[in-house]
Amino acid sequence: MSKTSLDRRVVTIMNHIHAGVLYCKNDRYSTILYANDYFYQMIGYEKDEFAILFSNRFADLVVDDVAPILISVKEHIALGKDLDFEYRMHNKKGEIFWIHDTAKYDPENDSWYVTIMDITEMKSLKYERERLEFYLNNMPNKIVICNLDTTIIYKNRQAAQCSYFNSEATSLYQLERGHVLVKSLDEILCRASDGETQEYETRYRKNGVFIGHDKNRLIPICNSEGKIMNYMQVSEDLLAKSDGLTRFPTRSMFEYYFYCFTGSRPDTPVHLMIIDVDEFKGINDTYGHRTGDEIIRMTARKLTSMLGPEDYICRFGGDEFLILFVDQALENIIKKARYVLNTALFPDSIGGTTIRITYSAGIASRGSGDDYESLLLKADRALYRTKANGKNNIHIFNGS
Repeated sequence: MSKTSLDRRVVTIMNHIHAGVLYCKNDRYSTILYANDYFYQMIGYEKDEFAILFSNRFADLVVDDVAPILISVKEHIALGKDLDFEYRMHNKKGEIFWIHDTAKYDPENDSWYVTIMDITEMKSLKYERERLEFYLNNMPNKIVICNLDTTIIYKNRQAAQCSYFNSEATSLYQLERGHVLVKSLDEILCRASDGETQEYETRYRKNGVFIGHDKNRLIPICNSEGKIMNYMQVSEDLLAKSDGLTRFPTRSMFEYYFYCFTGSRPDTPVHLMIIDVDEFKGINDTYGHRTGDEIIRMTARKLTSMLGPEDYICRFGGDEFLILFVDQALENIIKKARYVLNTALFPDSIGGTTIRITYSAGIASRGSGDDYESLLLKADRALYRTKANGKNNIHIFNGS
């Protein structure tokens, strides 16, 4: 037989390899001189059937344009390099599948030793991963996925580019500890380990200013058997919905937080303070809205500086602010309020103009039967008493 003949023992080995093994001419059709049994299983044709229908032309099975491949083949021969391609073929049923083709040139016979492997499943998984990543990266929310030990294994684009996230954090603890409101991260993870999706807020401050405030969901990710494999934190940017001037949460967010906190910790002391800028309308009318806006920003910075880790604040109206103080003695809250009032007595230079700013505040402590509306009404009555008694002071609601 010619040099292209193969030893019977080699043929036996070839037919037991789970990959297509071929010996093909170096022509435009890659005409098959030999192919093992597995190749014919891949394409669904019998050996004689393929020879009759396709004259053993391998290229006739290729779905993709073979012209670039043929050009590349010539270049590889000239450089003495092996071939390595991925392309699509069709089988007898018309099904399209991906193959990985590696080939070594036999210059003596101007032919190729070829091995092809079906990589459709791998390509499908890659496509699904790419499609999933495309979806995740185009979501408005930040997404962080971690292992059960909280080691971070994935961040979508929004999370990776988030300015207030610790870019060096390698675990959820490093990323979120110290920023979680109401619940502890340990408590959240403990409940998530039981398969419960957890909701919580995280807040970030820098130099007395809120730079980030997220509403999060920690979702357990389970395998097909129901075993938890990972956790996914989905974070919605609340600052995007916040008051644009102060970057404080909205009134509805404030009320939601009140009920979350009092619902989960009903016995913890809670106090509500309303504070506003005295004669703010007159300041606006005299100095203009730009100066008025700057006073609101300055006030926001002062109020932020006295917040505890779980305290909450919102801009209630034009110059009114609500602050929820939690787990603190009333005396300590009064001291904080006095600090704001006392610092306001000093002239503040705004836009080159010195303005004397004063504040009025009303404080109410939550009783056993108080909901949000009733506590707000008490604090508002206390503020009214402050205003009625000459402003620039604090009044504590005492039932009257």
